[in-house]
Amino acid sequence: MQLDRTHVVVRRRTLSEIGDLSLVMLRRYPSAIGVGFFVGAVPWALLNALLLYWIPITESDYGADDPDAVAEIWRYVCWISLLVVLQTPAAGVATTIYLGQAVFESRPTWTSVFSDAKQYFWRWLWVLGVARWAIPAMAICLFRLGQPADWFWDGMIPICILVAATLVRSNRPFMPEILLLEQCPLRSRSVTDITLSRRSKALHQPMASDLGGRFLASSFILFWIFMSVLCSMLFVRVIATGNPDWDLFFLTVMFPASLWLVAGVSVVMRLLNYLDTRIRLEGWEVELAIRAEAMRQFGEEAGLAVRPQHKQPVNTRGKVAPANPAPAEPLVQNSPGAS
Repeated sequence: MQLDRTHVVVRRRTLSEIGDLSLVMLRRYPSAIGVGFFVGAVPWALLNALLLYWIPITESDYGADDPDAVAEIWRYVCWISLLVVLQTPAAGVATTIYLGQAVFESRPTWTSVFSDAKQYFWRWLWVLGVARWAIPAMAICLFRLGQPADWFWDGMIPICILVAATLVRSNRPFMPEILLLEQCPLRSRSVTDITLSRRSKALHQPMASDLGGRFLASSFILFWIFMSVLCSMLFVRVIATGNPDWDLFFLTVMFPASLWLVAGVSVVMRLLNYLDTRIRLEGWEVELAIRAEAMRQFGEEAGLAVRPQHKQPVNTRGKVAPANPAPAEPLVQNSPGAS
């Protein structure tokens, strides 16, 4: 492993360059979505089906002419969209670990990826599943199971949850990376240890306004990507079957599938934003060059001693550099016009 020869060139990027690089990453590592995100999303998708599919199944027989049926369908659309948004960081755990390792390794193994995800299961489930409203929102849907639509429970509550989640994520977007890649503990008795909250404050606070702007811009872009994917699926269906209706198949298969596909893209974009933030705040590209030279001159331990453990680059803890590591081929060249 040569830390100054990464598979993604470590340099500052604009938001548009990050978007371009996200597509390159998806093309280079399709299994990050096809395997990692699929495995992570399936349990959440099945739970969503148990909690919400009774709505379109019950209302599909009434048609679009029934105002009560239309209200119930919009209730379903709002809740399942909100749940997917809230569940995306937890569903993308394996993808985050895989791509974090892929920065330094050509092809990480899924065995090591799922082993890391299992090792920190309760930690990321609490932070990404409970503290960030995914599981509480599912509990509300469970409480409302079989009940008719209500303006408070199915209108005000989802809006309040969405606003709260937006404020939290726009100010603290990189909690999955801090948990899974930097492996900061939730709490520690030692004042010298860098806990999750301390690391989050140090990473997010100096760039709060910039991160908020990027979050809003990324959300806008992802919304239109979602609309493009959904309309493309609907277009293919119309060509194949001649059926343009919002029927049971559309609501239970096509709509959730479009949401989850775009959610997978958002995980890749967030990881690249995390790398860019570290480069801007910490001069990460300089640090990697210094660490790599120390490792070449004095061995692995010298490279690890350059920086405190909590700030080691992803996938370097406990790793032993191969005797003759092959130089990595970057996804893009390190030139002014590169992505």
